[in-house]
Amino acid sequence: MTVRSGEDPAQAPPPERYGYLVTYAVRGEPGVRRAEVTVVPGYSQEEDIPRILAARLTGDAADAAALTVLDLWPI
Repeated sequence: MTVRSGEDPAQAPPPERYGYLVTYAVRGEPGVRRAEVTVVPGYSQEEDIPRILAARLTGDAADAAALTVLDLWPI
């Protein structure tokens, strides 16, 4: 680790990515699904997870309204 003057070496930098295990339901489909989602600070946040999942499922992030996030766990 490189320490620059003025920085506290005991304080670790924030992680570059945050991973989540997401349990969600899709409107009109029975059952629930699980997926791992990675959020990159500065580009996306926890509130973007439904849009990320919608983009994976349908190719359109605007379809996020069809998803309900039931559980969210950091991994």
